Amino acid sequence: MVIGIGIDIVSVDELRTHIEGVRDFLTEVFTAEEIAVCSGRADPYQCFAARFAAKEAFMKAIGTGWTDDIDFHSISIESDGASVPMLTLDARAQDELKARGAFSTLLSMTHVPQYACAVVVLDQ
Repeated sequence: MVIGIGIDIVSVDELRTHIEGVRDFLTEVFTAEEIAVCSGRADPYQCFAARFAAKEAFMKAIGTGWTDDIDFHSISIESDGASVPMLTLDARAQDELKARGAFSTLLSMTHVPQYACAVVVLDQ
């Protein structure tokens, strides 16, 4: 049973501007593993944008947005490019998920040169 759904779209160029212009943006938003994975891709900015959209989509799905308890490091995305991407949640994000009666998440990400999009579904 679907408990929540969130979607987000990100401009790859706008995210590139933040990454290149805002000090510590990468480390404030992405885990070391996410930075390593995206940095190894042909277009790392598309990869970062898709993950940013996924984190935002999760926050929308649980209905909290970005809070002191749930931030960008509470959520990480695991994807090797060949298998289904998965959300990994820290203890606080897991608690928020369970508080809403959800026990699992589904994630879909896509991108074109200009935009990246992600959808997160919370499932019972």
